[in-house]
Amino acid sequence: MTMELKNIKGIGDKTLKILKSEGIDDIQSLLYLVPKNYIQYHLTDFDMLNEMNLRCIVSEAPEIQRLKKVIKISFKVTYEGLIINAVAFNMTFLKNTLKVGDEIVLVGRYDQDFKSIQVTKVFKEREYKEGIIPEYNIEGINNSNYQKIVLEALKFYEPKNSLIPEEYYLKYGYKTGIDLFKSIHSPISMTEAYKAIEALKYYELLSFSIRMSIIRSNIEKEVKVPKKPDLEKVKEFIKSIPFELTQDQKNAVNTIFSDMKLNHPMSTLLEGDVGSGKTIIAIISIYAAITSGSQALVMAPTEVLSFQHYENFKSYFKDFNVRVECLTSSTKTKEREAILKGLKNGDIDVVIGTHSLLNNEVVFKNLGFVVCDEQHKFGVEQRKIIREKGNNPDVLYMTATPIPRTLSLTLFNDMKLVSVKTMPKNRKSIITKIHTYKEYLKVLEFVESELKEGRQAYFVSPLIEDDSENSNVLKVKNDLESYFKNYKIGLLHGKMTSEEKEDVINKFMNHEIDILSSTTVIEVGINNPNASIMVILDASSFGLSSLHQLRGRVGRGSDTGYCFLLVSKTEQIDKLKILEETQDGFLISEEDLRLRGPGDFLGVNQSGKLNFRFADFVKDKKILENAINDAKELIKNYNVYTYYNSHLYSDKFD
Repeated sequence: MTMELKNIKGIGDKTLKILKSEGIDDIQSLLYLVPKNYIQYHLTDFDMLNEMNLRCIVSEAPEIQRLKKVIKISFKVTYEGLIINAVAFNMTFLKNTLKVGDEIVLVGRYDQDFKSIQVTKVFKEREYKEGIIPEYNIEGINNSNYQKIVLEALKFYEPKNSLIPEEYYLKYGYKTGIDLFKSIHSPISMTEAYKAIEALKYYELLSFSIRMSIIRSNIEKEVKVPKKPDLEKVKEFIKSIPFELTQDQKNAVNTIFSDMKLNHPMSTLLEGDVGSGKTIIAIISIYAAITSGSQALVMAPTEVLSFQHYENFKSYFKDFNVRVECLTSSTKTKEREAILKGLKNGDIDVVIGTHSLLNNEVVFKNLGFVVCDEQHKFGVEQRKIIREKGNNPDVLYMTATPIPRTLSLTLFNDMKLVSVKTMPKNRKSIITKIHTYKEYLKVLEFVESELKEGRQAYFVSPLIEDDSENSNVLKVKNDLESYFKNYKIGLLHGKMTSEEKEDVINKFMNHEIDILSSTTVIEVGINNPNASIMVILDASSFGLSSLHQLRGRVGRGSDTGYCFLLVSKTEQIDKLKILEETQDGFLISEEDLRLRGPGDFLGVNQSGKLNFRFADFVKDKKILENAINDAKELIKNYNVYTYYNSHLYSDKFD
């Protein structure tokens, strides 16, 4: 019988309520709350240079002095006949708890300027315990009491039989079961504590790696009819493309064609820097699939990008008898019904749209090829739904945010990775400069000089509506109209209707608008070769990869592209310096991941799969690599497949 928390010694009604508010409702979750920090206590002599744990006697009662922002508590202590001043801040409780003659232990450093110990902790002598003390920082339960509760709960802990053979823990020196939790909550040394937490990270990453490996294994076990593209038709199509493919593009096309011919469905991630030419790879691949008798689906994260793809695909396919349609949530009812009918009876070859393509009403006659653009916007479970739209279709995932190796090893372990690194010959470097707002006028003057040459510009703001700290598109548009009186200013943001967005984009593409004041809705999809300037306001509000994507909107024609990053404080410049120094999206994405972590880097939660409790797969690279290698071995040699396969889309593992 499992012991309930309320029956554990030390847990009363008040404590139980606090624990439940922290998500702790059983012994297992109680034990899995890892300390935020550890502090090592040992008594010292009086030391004017290093931190002290000084046993002394209160010789003068505390006095309180209220300063502007803090409350200062001053008192005196005696140590081996030496009278020493002690100062603490905001510890008002000391006024009532410390009395002359009390034996205490002070933790703190001696301040040479103020000739006093700057106190960080005060213990009554009987409460002081040498050793390593875990700090949990749970409001309402002090650290000592929580540790006592955990050690009491360990008496009733019933470890479950692990699916992972113990040899996998032992080879790294990891403990298991009760011994593991004792090392976490009552360690003898810091080495023991960190090793125990490392064990938790390993198990968490191992569970995740097994799950992702099984997804890939399941895909490879599925059976599809191998595609047989009409290569003569494909060659004719490639000849019609008005530029020569780069070697990386040719290699990517060849890889995809090879995977089409396999008897299990393709699952490939095509990553390439901004402007490296991923879309044409997708278009060629789709045409090859169509010549083999398949329909194709292209899913984009936004309607703006969907419409851009629609126009792009139509222009490439205009002479090749390929019917392309666009289906989004804003598609009119009558048109929607016609598209759904055309997909079901096979009259439509390619459909392009947003998440709305995942709806059950979207049914295909013979869906054989799927493209997910900006695929990191879609979670693992959504990728599963996409595959179920056809009879095990080949799926090509694309991203213009190069995926750092640590991410590709985890979140995208269910895919083959194909990289496009070389840029087309006509792409020029984009000159990037960081400025504070004091230099904004100079930036505007330069923009005006470009406009006079017949070029166009983007001004990107982080917000739509007013904010006291950040720029917003509405105010920026008004300010630009005041400055650029002879030029047409357009407005684009996510709250506009699809028709409004499309109208503004078309006007910008046709040069009826000179400057576009926009949010990041233009981050992907808009390809205006005449736009040469990107001005990003409050640039520190964006991640490095987003800024790199945004600047990729310019320099797409024969003119040099310029990107200006505006910041309000000089200290914000350092974080952005890498954008001035390199245009290598792979280097930038690694730095972005390091600075922001995976959740912010991706911009989405990935259906909860990034919410690791212990591991940080940016910092824990070695543990991650061990986990991935062990996962492959476990799936091959041990009976973990059945259990993990049934929990693929769940976050709960025993």
